[in-house]
Amino acid sequence: MSEALRLLLLEDSPTDAELNERTLRRAGLEFTALRVETMAAFTAALDEFKPDLILADYHLPGFDGIAALAIAQKTAPEIPFIFVTGAMGEGRAVETIKQGAIDYILKDRLGRLPAAVQRALEEKALRAQKREDEAALRRSEASLNEAQHLAQIGSWELDLAHDRLLWSAETYRIFEIDPAAFGATYADFLDAIHPDDRDFVDHAYTSSLSDNQPYDIVHRLLLPDGRVKYVNERCNTQFDAAGQPLRSLGTVQDITKRQAAENEIKHLNRTLRTISSCNQNLVHARSEADLLQAICRDIVEVGGYILAWVAVEAPAGMNTPLAWYGNQAVHQTHAKLDNDPKHLRHCLVSAALSSRRTQVCNQLNTTPECDFSELSELGVQSILSMPLLNDGQLHGALTIFSTQPNTFDTAEVTLMEELAADLAYGLAALRMSKERDLYLRHFEQAMQSTVKVMARTLEMRDPYTAGHQQRVTALALAIAKEMALDLDPTQIEGLKFGGMIHDIGKISVPAEILSKPGKLTAIEFQLIQQHPETGHQIVADIDFPWPMAQMIVQHHERLDGSGYPAGLKGEEIMLEARILAVADVVEAMSSHRPYRASLGMEAALAEIERGSGLQYDAAVAAACLKVVRGNGMRLPE
Repeated sequence: MSEALRLLLLEDSPTDAELNERTLRRAGLEFTALRVETMAAFTAALDEFKPDLILADYHLPGFDGIAALAIAQKTAPEIPFIFVTGAMGEGRAVETIKQGAIDYILKDRLGRLPAAVQRALEEKALRAQKREDEAALRRSEASLNEAQHLAQIGSWELDLAHDRLLWSAETYRIFEIDPAAFGATYADFLDAIHPDDRDFVDHAYTSSLSDNQPYDIVHRLLLPDGRVKYVNERCNTQFDAAGQPLRSLGTVQDITKRQAAENEIKHLNRTLRTISSCNQNLVHARSEADLLQAICRDIVEVGGYILAWVAVEAPAGMNTPLAWYGNQAVHQTHAKLDNDPKHLRHCLVSAALSSRRTQVCNQLNTTPECDFSELSELGVQSILSMPLLNDGQLHGALTIFSTQPNTFDTAEVTLMEELAADLAYGLAALRMSKERDLYLRHFEQAMQSTVKVMARTLEMRDPYTAGHQQRVTALALAIAKEMALDLDPTQIEGLKFGGMIHDIGKISVPAEILSKPGKLTAIEFQLIQQHPETGHQIVADIDFPWPMAQMIVQHHERLDGSGYPAGLKGEEIMLEARILAVADVVEAMSSHRPYRASLGMEAALAEIERGSGLQYDAAVAAACLKVVRGNGMRLPE
């Protein structure tokens, strides 16, 4: 039922006011009326009564309709204002209309009042609808402009009859080419493509012409300053009745950031699989030689590197290899260099052994102080050498060779140093002949280290969420402890490590989106919502003793199916994920975010109470409320 019309009567005569009301009610109008006759009462009514329509006498004791109209126009200009007066000259009537009145009715002609009121209300509704439509249009245009800006999509058209190429301004921006310096032909377009991709692009386009089919490809651009961009290009060609191509229409989208994120995920995934496989070797190795050989093999076969090598410093100053695996030519060349006194002065292996610090060279062919040309000719572009240290004892150096430049960034080195530390520990354990349970404990420590490094890797990219995963973990463990009858110790341990990296998938989200201080766009929010699936992909192939991948992918699911990414319901969601979901909501609402201040712990707990049994597991919600309210738990700073 719609709310009743509110009618404000500015009238000093109760009889006249009653007559106005009776006239309108006889016409079928339903309303609530309020009569006032002073300026103070009229001003208060505008604020408190909030009328939908004003009927005003022109002449009032100590106050007149013109003054009332001025107040109404300043305070609430959207409210229709109609004069109902005993007498008003034509000139004065015209002046009131100019000043904002909708109409004027003479008291001896009240028969016109219902129609005037109806017309005023209809015009008001139309004005409100127009304002709403204009606002919606502005929002739509803003969203479209933002989407186009974020998508970074340019367009192009090739007139095949005249070999004339037309590019949009966005296409020129993507290619970083001055329109005045561009020949605007197909050949000029190919010249802008990365040399290694030109044949591929040309074949894709010419095949689309001969096969009368559109194409959708990804290729690279080589910019004048040496930078490389990745673009997604799509094309469709129009043909005449005889089947001859007339013109090609296409789009080009800059996907460099997306490609970099995908490459980073693949690289991180490969490194984590390498560490996981090496940790298995730490558990199962029977001898030092077997362990070193297995580690080198996994680094090459699982990690995709060209050579892995473990060496110790011999008394004569030369480096003596203990194990190696990979490309034999690279191994022989490096072994020869290690026996060259001149090379040893700049050798990364020697530096790692003598300084007991990690040594990195990410541009092998740009190292002027030492000639690495022989290794570069064999494809080696980056080298990482790490001392194997355990409790201050040096067990050698692990050196890894890569065919890609800039392979060993900060995140990669951090993970590999964890591997080197694990290997050094394994060597020490083997040399001291420790019992099998030592290896099992170390395997668990290695897994824990892997999880912690993964968590630190994400937090290095996004300072605003630093500590978020630790606080979620702390609350989740407190909830699990409260629910001790429902979770066994193994599940609680798995919950701990699942909580520590439940947001690892955010590594694929551009840092500027994670730290954006304003409201996210729809496209940006969709990127954020992909992080559970991305996290699942990162850890799916790692042989954790707990269901980490399922915890990560399910922690945004809800009991009623309203969550994401799979819309799971009820018992389809594992208990650990249901606990993480509640802990994640409480931490997120009670902590500061880049786009808003903290909502406070009570607001977070109120949300859990509201959704208990609907979106959140009732037992988990009850445990959370008891832990925070009953036991007075405070989340870590």
